[in-house]
Formats: sequence, structure tokens, C-alpha cells
Amino acid sequence: MHCPVEILWEHSEAWERIDIDFIQVDSDISSDPSLAEYAGDDWAGRPLALQARPVARAVAEIETRVEEAHGDREWQAAPGDAVVAEWILEVMDFAPPPGAVVDAAAVRARVAAVEAARERLHQAEAKPVGEDFGALLKELLLTLPSAVDLPVEELIAESGPLASSRLWHAERALRLVQHLLNHISIR
Repeated sequence: MHCPVEILWEHSEAWERIDIDFIQVDSDISSDPSLAEYAGDDWAGRPLALQARPVARAVAEIETRVEEAHGDREWQAAPGDAVVAEWILEVMDFAPPPGAVVDAAAVRARVAAVEAARERLHQAEAKPVGEDFGALLKELLLTLPSAVDLPVEELIAESGPLASSRLWHAERALRLVQHLLNHISIR
């Protein structure tokens, strides 16, 4: 079987379009796997990284549409959009490595962080934002898993030494939202 491989580096044209849901191999970040770990069986995060992430994929598609609308000047930014995006970002920092070992307390803390981000997105709908940004917030809230989808006790039971795949996938989707909001906040 042949799979296409594209080598990217920080000055590559496609670097800005890279789906940050991917794992970087052999980076300077200690939580990323080395090439030997990734190629072998020694990387603890492999079971999570190899699973499908439909919510993250849906958020990535939203992000792509927004970026294209910005590029085509179809996105109408309101004066308050960047301020509200920065306000949302205050509670968002989702980059847990798939190989991070968790216990019940860590799962509870991570679920609480996911819920805090969802709540901030929900609160942002009432802020003075433009029509396009308001529509984006609604779409993101419909796409992201709700508290009902992420019951803490079930996620603790599903977690072994690693986080539940449902929790990690929700965090990866929020990482993509964080990436999108960073772009909106600097425009």
C-alpha cells in the first residue's frame, strides 16, 4: 500500500493550513513522540492517536470554511469580534498529549476544563459580536460534545492509564477551536 506523504516545515506554504489535530513527530515538545517511538510500539499515545475523531474533523471543516471566507473577504468582522475571541481564549488551553497518564482527579479536571470552555462559548453568544462570528459560535456549540455526551463518571471508568478517547477527542476539537479563535483575535 502506498500513502502520500507531504513534508512540511515552518516556512512551507501549507504550514498554516495544517490540521493541528495531527501529532508532531520528533518535535522539541517533550510530550510528542520521537521518530523511533512513533515508528515502533513504544509510544503510549498510539491507541488514542490512531482513533477516528469525527468531532475534531467537523470542527476542522468549520475552520477551513471560516479561513476561506476570510481569504475571500466574505467574512464580515465586527469591532467586538476580536475582543470576544480573546475573552473566550482566556479559558482555553487544550493540548494534552495522547500519552499522558491520568487518574480520576485528572479526568475530572480535564472534563471541568472542557465544560468551562463550552460555557464560555455559550456566554459569548450574548456578547456584541458580528453576525458571522455569532453564527460561528452557534455552529461550534452544536458541533462540540455537550456535558451529557461527556459524563464524568463514565469517562473515569473508560480511562485506564490514558484518558478516555471521548475526552481526548473533545479536547482535540477544542484545540482546533482555540486555533481558530487565535486567528480571529489577531484580525
